[in-house]
Amino acid sequence: MKLDTSKYKLTIYTETTCPGCVELKELLQENLILFHEKDITRDSTNINGPSQDNRWEFIDITTEIENFGKPILVPLMVVEDVDGNTTYHSAGYDFDEAQEGLEVLKQYFI
Repeated sequence: MKLDTSKYKLTIYTETTCPGCVELKELLQENLILFHEKDITRDSTNINGPSQDNRWEFIDITTEIENFGKPILVPLMVVEDVDGNTTYHSAGYDFDEAQEGLEVLKQYFI
């Protein structure tokens, strides 16, 4: 299994305290699937750090998608194709377990 990186880019929004996020990242790494992680864990000691920027991006995504009736949870997998089309796959909606998340991604594999 390999993500077709000539056609797709995978980004995963996660939180450090989310067991499903940890499990999905481990599963992707074990299967050598390239992804970019955006940690949205709230850091009250650093309100201007990367996780805060990622958190605002995540909130923007959830606001946009929830308007279509789809609840968004982490881990959130974002697949962008070379034409800029973006597809969102959220835990609790598209998959419940990390292995199911991997199954969802198979449509983007070579």
